[in-house]
Amino acid sequence: MRKLLIILLIFISSSLLLACSTTESLNDKIHSVADNLPGVYKINVRQGNVITQELIDQLRPGMDKRQVKFLLGTPLIADPFHKDRWDYFYNMKTAGKQTKQERLTVFFKDKKLVSLTGNFKPSNEYKPMTINTEVVDVPKREVKEKGIFERALHAIGIEYDEKI
Repeated sequence: MRKLLIILLIFISSSLLLACSTTESLNDKIHSVADNLPGVYKINVRQGNVITQELIDQLRPGMDKRQVKFLLGTPLIADPFHKDRWDYFYNMKTAGKQTKQERLTVFFKDKKLVSLTGNFKPSNEYKPMTINTEVVDVPKREVKEKGIFERALHAIGIEYDEKI
């Protein structure tokens, strides 16, 4: 009786292990078939902060945290245990496939930028941020005829000024 119970336990445990391993491979097969179906729309997923080389080139040692946050945005990870370290990540998946993954870690000392590590390296040439200062002439507004509301106000003695 004891041998039968041991054999039964071994059979059940091996069946469970076999079932777990086949469901994982079955899930992989289902996902690979679903990924290759024609006509299925897959969205592009962007996560994190978009960081470009132009933004990195504008960083200078000695910048304070406010200036760095203005350039790069709010860090994805601002660890409360390491207040002088900010981590930025960017992940792009196009049609379900990993296409772009970038990482940048910024280090501060006494609230001033000291160094950075990651996928980007700052260049030696300084490229200041450009602001579009193009002057646009706005045409003057044409004086239009008074409407019913303005004429009614004028009739009871109230002057309506459009400049207010």
